[in-house]
Formats: sequence, structure tokens, C-alpha cells
Amino acid sequence: MTALTGLRAVVTGGASGIGLATARALAAQGAAVAVLDLDPDGVGEPLLGLKADVGDDASVRAAVDTAAERLGGIDILVNNAGIGAAGTVEDNPDEQWHRVLDVNVLGIVRTTRAAMPHLRHAATARPGTASVVNTCS
Repeated sequence: MTALTGLRAVVTGGASGIGLATARALAAQGAAVAVLDLDPDGVGEPLLGLKADVGDDASVRAAVDTAAERLGGIDILVNNAGIGAAGTVEDNPDEQWHRVLDVNVLGIVRTTRAAMPHLRHAATARPGTASVVNTCS
């Protein structure tokens, strides 16, 4: 038995980079893991890939609910999805910065808000298991 056996995790932006490494590490420690990403097609077993855009509330809510249903709940949420702006502060228009803030800041709000009922249930059923981890660039 490993440290996270029986726990259920959701990782946003988990189809590549740090998110994929995080999802794989959680799975290696025994957690059942759902990856939410714009393009989850390359995510293989044992990870569950689900399409979600953290910039869209309806997309996030649907994916989080599907993850909870398929995993049997959610104990851990890792908010990892993020984007950057190409160029310099002077070069980029406000619209680009609004998109960066929408994904990197409000994306965390959307996924956490959608996961909270599931995390609260996990915390009641198994005290000390519910966790939210936020990464940022």
C-alpha cells in the first residue's frame, strides 16, 4: 500500500509538463487521478483524461463533476493549468493580459469552486484527506 492509496485526485493542465508529472506522481503513490486539459487525448492509463477549459465555467463544472463521478469522489485538487504571454509587457495588449489572468487566476477559482462540494464530502467522510494545491508561473 502506498501513501495515497484510495484517494482521488484531479489535476488541471495535466496532459503535459509539470501537470503530467504531478498526475503521474500521484498515481504512482496510489491515487486515482483525473486530468483536466484542453487536449487530454495523449493521457494514458492509469490516468483518466477529461477535456476542460479552465477559462470556461460550464466546461470546468462538467469536467469536475464527471471526474467525481468516475473516480467516486475527489480528495485532492491540483490547480496547475496556466498560460503565459509572449513578448514583453510593452508589446502585449490588455486583451492578452486579460486572457492570462482569466486562465491563471480565475481558472483556479473556477476549478476550486466546482470541486468544493466534493472536497467537503471527502473531508467529512475521511477527515484530513481533502486538499487543494495551487501552482503558478
